[in-house]
Amino acid sequence: MTRGWLLRPLETAVLACVFMLAFRFPGALGGWLEPALALLFPVLLLEGLFKGRHAVWTWVAILGGLLLLYQWVPQTLASKGGLPFGLALLGTVLLSLWEATGLWLVALGSRWAFRRIGPLAATCAAAFLLIGWETWGFHVYPWTWGAAFGSLPWPARSAAFLGASGLSALAWGAGAWTAAHLARGASPRRTLAGPGFAVGLMLLLGGAWHLLPREGGWTLDVAMIQPNFPAGVRWPGMEAEMWRRSDALLKARGWPRPGRATLLLWPESSVLGRDDRRPDLRLSAEAVSRGVAWLFGTEGGPYNLVRGEAAGRPAFVFAKTEPMPFGERTPGPEAFRHWLDGKMGFVSQEAGELKEGCAFAVPTPAGDLHVHPLICSEALLAQRTRRGFDLGHADLLSNHTNDGWFDRSIATDLHAAQIRLRATELGVPLLRATLTGKSGVFREDGRFELWGEPLTEGAYAVDLSWRPIRTPARSAWLLPGLMAGLALVTVLLGWKALARKA
Repeated sequence: MTRGWLLRPLETAVLACVFMLAFRFPGALGGWLEPALALLFPVLLLEGLFKGRHAVWTWVAILGGLLLLYQWVPQTLASKGGLPFGLALLGTVLLSLWEATGLWLVALGSRWAFRRIGPLAATCAAAFLLIGWETWGFHVYPWTWGAAFGSLPWPARSAAFLGASGLSALAWGAGAWTAAHLARGASPRRTLAGPGFAVGLMLLLGGAWHLLPREGGWTLDVAMIQPNFPAGVRWPGMEAEMWRRSDALLKARGWPRPGRATLLLWPESSVLGRDDRRPDLRLSAEAVSRGVAWLFGTEGGPYNLVRGEAAGRPAFVFAKTEPMPFGERTPGPEAFRHWLDGKMGFVSQEAGELKEGCAFAVPTPAGDLHVHPLICSEALLAQRTRRGFDLGHADLLSNHTNDGWFDRSIATDLHAAQIRLRATELGVPLLRATLTGKSGVFREDGRFELWGEPLTEGAYAVDLSWRPIRTPARSAWLLPGLMAGLALVTVLLGWKALARKA
């Protein structure tokens, strides 16, 4: 008994490290470490729980993993948010407590199904509850377990069929299956059937991706400017400095060139201190004089905006539709939000809306190419991205990010890792333009490139060619359908178990 209690903290610490390493992008071992540990962690976590380990140790392991992953947050909140370090540390702990409790309840639900019904029910319960938590739970900074499988092109392509949360469910379902059979002392062949099925399915779907229908091909020259401006600082020469860098890059590349369109991307907060909701013919003239389509991050009143300008097109003005809780907007009803803003001296950003045509039209020789923009944390939200993509009839995604708030921490990599599956889910490239690094491109086939390091300047050019892929993950019914199927199987297994007892 004494030895068991001595081993528990060590086991818990090892589990926390496994959790953290599964999401420390860019991963080691050529990208293999992330998916391997994302499959291993649920097995180790649930195996002890199913064998009778006290549930508190399970909760502590998840909490420890999150605290290791979020170790950069307190200093960032203190330096960028102006909070006392103690209060910043408290905020980080509260955030981690909330997220850990959500995953802990998933584990407890799976254990309940294992004890009452059996291994297959535990598998379905883990998958069902995890999809529900990731998709509909309240998150300050949304993330998905399945994002770890984006580190390699082959499993990343399976997100075209399952989505990121479908991959999360697959990992936790496989973990619950293995843990349940380990707890029952089943044969190795039966025990390993869960992870074998998960890996086999990802390989099968990664191959089936090549059979999905393609749309007409597009080509586009893309220029991105990463200025390394201080986060949140407004000064009058921002646009002029961005144009100086842009003109140098365009001249060096010889763009625009005959027969091809050029898209110039600037990140979130590249132009601050003015209201860009208003009509301004000068902005259109800037793009027209250079022969480019120009999409840039700006602001206007209580809105975080992107604005687009192109020859012969009206100005495209689009507000962020999902301001981050606490960071950008006080959560809660409007009356409470305004009251609390007044008490705190904080001004909440207002949310824009998703509506038909929410994409920037880029004139090209092949016709208008539609780019749906995602402002910073919006790219973390798979369902929000899918709705905007659908309403905008988009052919391409862009992400405009102000990652200057993160200093030199791993946060910009974590953000990149969590958004990369949007490209494979929707079958089009995702262009990532950041204020301070790392900018890059995520391709529809699961490959990706990121450039530079945090807090660096950069000017990048991409010669982009692609054919949009009609993926099953574009369907609004994918996740509800998966959840309905998992719930149905669990209920049927429960009825069968009750019938046996009767």
